[in-house]
Amino acid sequence: MAPEAYTIKWALDGWVLNETSAQIRERAAQAYNHYQKCGIKAARRLLVTGY
Repeated sequence: MAPEAYTIKWALDGWVLNETSAQIRERAAQAYNHYQKCGIKAARRLLVTGY
């Protein structure tokens, strides 16, 4: 499975737990960094919320 799929899975886990948008975004960034090893700062800059 592509790292992007894990990013969505981690974000959906947060959504199911009724987390805030910021918490879901952080989960997604953590997942992206986990699999892409790009650094958490870079992963956070790649993801946005509010659409």
